[in-house]
Amino acid sequence: METKANESGNIAVNPGDVVTGFSLTVAESKRLIAKGIKQHPMVQEKLKSGMIVIARGSTNTYVAEELIDLQAPHGKFVTGNISNDTVSMSGEKISEIVIIDGKQVEMPFKDALAALKEGDLIFKGGNLLNYERKQAAVTIGSEDGGTVRRLQPYSAGGPAHLIVPIGLEKEIGGDLSDYAKILTSNIQRDGVVPRLIIHQNGEIFTEIEAIKLFGNVNVIPFAAGGIAGNEGGISFAVYGAPQEVEKIKTLIASIKGEPAFL
Repeated sequence: METKANESGNIAVNPGDVVTGFSLTVAESKRLIAKGIKQHPMVQEKLKSGMIVIARGSTNTYVAEELIDLQAPHGKFVTGNISNDTVSMSGEKISEIVIIDGKQVEMPFKDALAALKEGDLIFKGGNLLNYERKQAAVTIGSEDGGTVRRLQPYSAGGPAHLIVPIGLEKEIGGDLSDYAKILTSNIQRDGVVPRLIIHQNGEIFTEIEAIKLFGNVNVIPFAAGGIAGNEGGISFAVYGAPQEVEKIKTLIASIKGEPAFL
């Protein structure tokens, strides 16, 4: 399907195109992103030969479920979290997951990072997204920069390729660099205020990128938020040739009803 732009530069609809719409809860979006990650050409390649390192996080929990069939209660592969109520995720945590040639191996995180070769993959999610600027950032509680600071030497200028699975629920306006300067400054802190670290050289992977790996279609959001369980969710319009749109409808049907993360 060849898509043309109109005079204003926006994507135009071609003759014969059809459009479908659907709303996703936050959990459904996470599942969609994880399914898309599994279809990513670089992931497919590294599952055959190479290393993949999955850092802890809620979206990365779904990624691990898709890539290695992780069987663990949700919350065990998460460090920090943001919630209105105190969320109990006590008990032994699962450490960062290392996959070599498609098989999970036991290897400390620091050793895995040191062993990364050209083109190997690291997955780390985020808490803030500016999609237009291709910026994603992570809130950090520890002063040493946590997991992000430890992996950046290997991804920002090192051999590995960083992929940031992140839902459009986290999309905000503004330059995240400005926010990071404030939150990493020495300003006096009243209460719990995290630091903010921006991913460097990361590939942003949202619902949009996931959908496009399953069909030759165009994707635009048409609503954000909702009620009755769709708080934080995103609604999408997908358009293109009928047979390509049908592929996406089948995909979405397969993830509808995904239960909440916790």
